[in-house]
Amino acid sequence: MNKTIGILAGVGILLGIISMPVSIQAREATTFSSEELIQTMNQQIQELMEQIQALTAQLDSLKEAKGEVKKAVKEIEGTLRLTSQLRRGMNDEDIKLLQEVLATDPEVYPEGLVTGYFGPLTERAVKRFQKKMGVEQVGLVGPKTLSKINELLEEGAGASGKVPPGLLVSPGIRKKLGYVPQPPSDQKLPPGISKKLSGEEEEEEDIVAPIISAIAASSTTASSTQITWVTDEDADSKLWYDTLTPLVIATSTSMVSSSDLTINHDLTLTGLTASTTYYYLVTSADASGNIATSSEELFTTLSEQ
Repeated sequence: MNKTIGILAGVGILLGIISMPVSIQAREATTFSSEELIQTMNQQIQELMEQIQALTAQLDSLKEAKGEVKKAVKEIEGTLRLTSQLRRGMNDEDIKLLQEVLATDPEVYPEGLVTGYFGPLTERAVKRFQKKMGVEQVGLVGPKTLSKINELLEEGAGASGKVPPGLLVSPGIRKKLGYVPQPPSDQKLPPGISKKLSGEEEEEEDIVAPIISAIAASSTTASSTQITWVTDEDADSKLWYDTLTPLVIATSTSMVSSSDLTINHDLTLTGLTASTTYYYLVTSADASGNIATSSEELFTTLSEQ
């Protein structure tokens, strides 16, 4: 029995000795494969990083090219087309183009100043243009007004045979056209354009409202009165009145006016009710559209005799 156990133990030891090199070789093979795999993965990661860097560089180039394309399109097409909405207070090249288009019609923009600033003068011109085009007179250039203006830029000026006055003083547009346009002999140019063409310095757009003073009601009878006031510059005259206070300026409020530009203002109210207190205020707008409004005043008509 002991002999048998000894034999079996010997066989086991022998098998263990024989199997040891195989286990060592397997572990070495596994270790080698892992190191090789890690090295391969690192190489692939490095290649991916290089590809990402190359793609990033290409993307940057595409973005730059896109920017250049946009700039080129604006230079080629944008000079003769408005693409953004415009409102009072803005100051850029699109405003200049807007003013050039408005100045084509002296009835719309008689001053014809191409300053690039959207002030009250331009706002009034936009309202006149909108009235002629049959759109809402809001004084800002929205989608409907943009459409009408671009129609003129693309078709109207050529069809009418008139040169938009702004083209005569706009280097960018002249460069695009490739020649210096000349207006026909029968085309009346706005004062602002004429001054620029003659070399005179362009006046800055007036943004200061008149100053109203010396308001008075006189010669009051049972049915009428005379209202006078003074402004520090030539301006028109409007007189709003009602029997209610505070007086609100609205389309339903009674009003008399004069479009004459003057310093001394004089308006007469008639058809008033006897023995009634009336509240009134006056407004005056100068040639640039700057409006001044007085504080509320009052007068009482006489009793009937």
